[in-house]
Order: sequence, then C-alpha cells, then structure tokens
Amino acid sequence: MSDHLLVNVFNVDAGLVVARAKGFFAAKGLEVDVMVTPNSTDQMRGLSLGSWQIVSTAFDNVLGWSGREGAEIVAMAQVAQGITLPVYVRPEIQSWEDLRGKPLAVDAVDTAYALVLRRLLLAHGLEMERGDYTLLPKGATGHRLESMNQGETFAGVLNPPWDAKANAAGMKRFGDQREILPDYPGGVFAVNRNWADKNRDTVIKYLGAWEQGLQWAQVGRNHGEVIKLISEAEKMDEKSAANRLRQLPSSGRLNLAGLQTVLDLRVQFGLTPPMGKDLAQYYTESFYNQTPKYHALRRGQPK
Repeated sequence: MSDHLLVNVFNVDAGLVVARAKGFFAAKGLEVDVMVTPNSTDQMRGLSLGSWQIVSTAFDNVLGWSGREGAEIVAMAQVAQGITLPVYVRPEIQSWEDLRGKPLAVDAVDTAYALVLRRLLLAHGLEMERGDYTLLPKGATGHRLESMNQGETFAGVLNPPWDAKANAAGMKRFGDQREILPDYPGGVFAVNRNWADKNRDTVIKYLGAWEQGLQWAQVGRNHGEVIKLISEAEKMDEKSAANRLRQLPSSGRLNLAGLQTVLDLRVQFGLTPPMGKDLAQYYTESFYNQTPKYHALRRGQPK
C-alpha cells in the first residue's frame, strides 16, 4: 500500500516533475499528487491545518507563518537556486517615480516577494510607510499580471513563466532583486514539524525520490526529455522550461546564508516572525541528512 502525499506548490520544480514522471516516488511506495496554490495565505494555512503535507514555497512564507496559527513550520530542503524576481510595470510607467501614489500587486502584503518589492522600491526612494504607494494582495503571479492588465495595479514581481506573458502584454521590466539582494535564495520544501516528526520515514523517502529526480534532470543526455516534461507539466514554452531547469540546485541542501538574508529583510521592515529572530527555529536539516544523496556527498568530502 502506498503512502499518499499532497504537495502544494506555486510552481512545479524540475526535480518534482522528473520524480513523478520516471516513477521514483512510486518505487519508494509513495503516491504524490501536486496542487498549485492560488496564494501564499491558502498554502500556508492549509499546511498548518494538515490539508496537505509538503509545500514548495518562498522561505519568507515559512518565517511569516511558523507559529502564526499554532503550527511550527520549517524548511527542510532547497528547491531552487539562482532565481530572478523581475519587477514589471504597466506601459505608461516611465520611471520609478511614476509609481508614487499607485497601487502595486503582491501575493500577500507582508510576506515573500512583497518584501523584495518594498526593498527595491526603497532603493529608488519610495517608502510604503510614508504612503508613497499601496500594496494590493492579488495572489499568485498570474493573478498579479491580470490585475496589472486590467489597470487595477501598476507594478508587481512577475516571475517566470509569467514574465514572458508580461512582455507580450506590453509590460516593461524595471529591474530585479539582484540589484539589492544578490543572495536572495530560491524556494524551499517546508513541512509542519509536528506532522513530519511523526512521519519521518515518509518524509525521508520523499526527499530521496525527489533528489533522484533532481540528479536525473541534471544529466546532460536527459536534457531534451526534461525540457519536454517541464513544458507539459507547467504548460510553458521550451525557453521557459529551460530556465526552470537552470534553477535546480546541485542538491537539496539548504542555503543557510540565503535564508538568513530573508530573515534579515523581514526584521528590517518591522515584521519579526512570531517565533523570533533565531534562524535555527525555521529550518531542519535532519530529514535531508538521512537521504542517500546526503551520505554520498559526505563520502565524497576529503578526510
């Protein structure tokens, strides 16, 4: 009998796509279904309540929600690296100053890419606390682009593959987070710590199968098939699929320095997480450290 897992994501990473398609989860006795979330609030509240068991999300959502409604949420593996978070504006916007007094589209006003947007705007002389602009919670990227298309909002972070759709709609790219946050990390797998501790073997099997998918996706001879699998799973063109593949980390080991950057940003804006300023409260390496990949990495290290 298979263990059933529901994984809630914003985007399906290449490792997850491959692990499902090539039967790596099934080989470990896991049945893994994937659900795309409409927004971070639904995603993280559902994780807290047990509606799904694992999420792929921005680490800032872990910070914002761990302890918020009782459940302790922790990151357990790195899903992406080298991400770009481009800020797009409507065609009539000619400068950052043109955003003054305008409503801007975000997922939720106090988490993740909304804080990245605030930090980038601050670098260009615009402060939310001063009333220079307002943030409207519109949900995931597609909803943010729709809001901009309708003229309801005038800017937003539109990550791939929606950036291509923004270009096609006449939106203009003004910059991205690398200007001021070069170490901002990609997404993570996160769990409700209480559930994960009670289901440790299942979590380790999941990470092990996903890691197999990640490594298989990075083998050169598999490149064409991986691109096709991502394109079909995410309904995107091959160029966007190739970009998604490039975001795969070399392994699932957490980028702790990058995670600290996210925590520091939250504290900077007066949004210290419910469980305090200690990064160690918001992640665990204990599950990933039990995967075959981790032990292979350890064996490869010089003595």
